[in-house]
Amino acid sequence: MRIHYLVEGPSEEVLLSAWLPRALPQHRHIVYPHEGKGKLPIDPLALPDPAQRGLLAQLPAKLRAYGQALDPKTDCVVVLVDADNDDPAHLRASLETVLAACAPRPPTAIRVAVEETEAFYLGDVAAIKRAFRTVKRGPYNRYVQDSVCGTWEVFQAVVAWPYEAKVKWARTIAPHLSTATSGPGVNRSPSFQAFYSGVRQLAGESWP
Repeated sequence: MRIHYLVEGPSEEVLLSAWLPRALPQHRHIVYPHEGKGKLPIDPLALPDPAQRGLLAQLPAKLRAYGQALDPKTDCVVVLVDADNDDPAHLRASLETVLAACAPRPPTAIRVAVEETEAFYLGDVAAIKRAFRTVKRGPYNRYVQDSVCGTWEVFQAVVAWPYEAKVKWARTIAPHLSTATSGPGVNRSPSFQAFYSGVRQLAGESWP
């Protein structure tokens, strides 16, 4: 199966391009970064504004194009977007509405990282320790998994690396992030588990 991933930017591209071949080596993974999150267009059926390069701005047109071009027997689509300050359930419902308007509809999983993809890192303390050697236990112990709390700032405090290194964070932790689907090594982030299970199920793999 060829799995096409639509993500917000380069840090997600770096993370998934390194992690997915370990998690699902039997499939081909193609990750497409955008220029940030962006906003859904007012008219989702209109042609996209070429000046708006954010994921959500481009999403309706791209999903329609995938529906026309992809063979569901060989290809599927995963959309990964950060919730940020949006209500995760409302955001996902809005994107599901966009997907439902596609005719034909491409096989697609829409997943929302709560609050940001750094929650995926914070769900795997063993990976943080292997990747960054030291962990500031105070900010880590105060963190409530997948809470809306300024997640990247929490992760920055845990590893003591500058914000400008977000892509480097992804590149550093990706080789260590767990691929477990169950057991003690499973990632504690509920939104990571939803993402991972969605990818596996879309690709015809079991979960857990």
